[in-house]
Amino acid sequence: MQRREFIKLSTKTAIALALSGIYTPLNAGTNTPPKTIINVMLDGGPDFRYLIVPKYDNSSNLDSYEAKFWEARASIFNVSGADDLKAAYSEYYNDITIGSNTYGILKKASWLKAQIDAGNVAIISNAIGSTNRNHHHAKLMIESGNMDASPYNQDVSGWLGRAANGLTQNVVSITSEVRLACNGPHPTDPKRHDNSCVVNNYKSRDMNLYFYDTQNDYKYAEKAIMSRALRSYYTAKADTIPPSSPYYKAMQHEKKLREFGDQIKAILDKNDTPEKIANLTEKGHVNELDSSYFGRQISSCYDSFLTRDILNMRLISMEYNGWDSHKNLRNQIEPKFEDMFGTDKGFDALISSLDDIDTKIYKNMVITFSGEFGRQHLSNGDHGNDHGRGNTVLVIGGNIKGGIYGDIFPDSEKDKLNTKNADIKGETSILKIYSATLDWQEAGLGDKIFGSLSNQNVEAGVKLSDIFA
Repeated sequence: MQRREFIKLSTKTAIALALSGIYTPLNAGTNTPPKTIINVMLDGGPDFRYLIVPKYDNSSNLDSYEAKFWEARASIFNVSGADDLKAAYSEYYNDITIGSNTYGILKKASWLKAQIDAGNVAIISNAIGSTNRNHHHAKLMIESGNMDASPYNQDVSGWLGRAANGLTQNVVSITSEVRLACNGPHPTDPKRHDNSCVVNNYKSRDMNLYFYDTQNDYKYAEKAIMSRALRSYYTAKADTIPPSSPYYKAMQHEKKLREFGDQIKAILDKNDTPEKIANLTEKGHVNELDSSYFGRQISSCYDSFLTRDILNMRLISMEYNGWDSHKNLRNQIEPKFEDMFGTDKGFDALISSLDDIDTKIYKNMVITFSGEFGRQHLSNGDHGNDHGRGNTVLVIGGNIKGGIYGDIFPDSEKDKLNTKNADIKGETSILKIYSATLDWQEAGLGDKIFGSLSNQNVEAGVKLSDIFA
């Protein structure tokens, strides 16, 4: 976020705080938490067909979908032949029953398996969000919510930013840079954006403006004393400078920023990072994540819920990068799935920590996982697979009607599984999925944010509103 945009937001928020009094973190035990959406963008095109697979039963029916699927992807596991494929399935997957069918789910995604067993995961098959396989342009389409988006204009608004504006609340970005999806709408120009509804909370415990502490910064005592004196002087001076002064705006901005940050700090200082979340970034710990960057986001997400009232938050933006698995797919993406979905890993640590505060938080939370596109059916010569079209979207939450939405492994794919450059057919628009989540948050919000999506498809037999209890 640009500095001037953050100052504008902080000024507005600080004024609201001054008028509304003291906040109680999460209003624990008193009110139902507001409905909150966490959107996780998986940059690079994640292969969800590696996460959930047809069960391999060593069938002698070589024309079955299962046999053709595993034959097409055998090189990913660097094996061939029925016995080796059976061994690969047993080594890397657990059986999971969804509805009346049994599939395989990656063993390292054990928390996700438990959530599926509990009915908290909607698996939306054959989802599609872009018209091409170019990373940059595809992400722009999905994050702006516009399939006709120009590949060159990054200055447009995003669907999360528009939703925050529509809710008259904020989207909290906990990524190192604010994603396009968070861009708020410009009041007059649809080809530009205004980020007054965005808070970047990537380093949540460093939100406040720094000042020297004579107790902790004793090595720099002289600087600390001078800093304290200047701070006192300018705090008093700020209220005496007339609005006509060229220094007035700067002084007021500093004052509001400090008030905003100090209120965040006051809450976080009373709430240590839970041990299970701290473990995610602790060097050498058994639960240390492969990506310390994602671990930081989990920590900042927890802090954002602690300070939700101050942040005025209903929407959160996260990311996990590096899913472009052209080579060595198994070694490349298994750690990422484990980081997100493993027991005592990312979202397990986050949700269980929030449950320790109030179990109703998860009941009023929806987490969406999607990438800009999927992968091709047939593995390539480098034990990976190349850019595809259709993919899977996961929608997770304590109030979700779990199950598979769409035909996850359609027989119509059988003849394509061993065909070079063939990909999953896109049947359900990702924009329709996002729109449905917004309607869950507030009735009619999806249409307000996306406009008409009448030209976007939903797979036959799928009713997206059924996902939400």
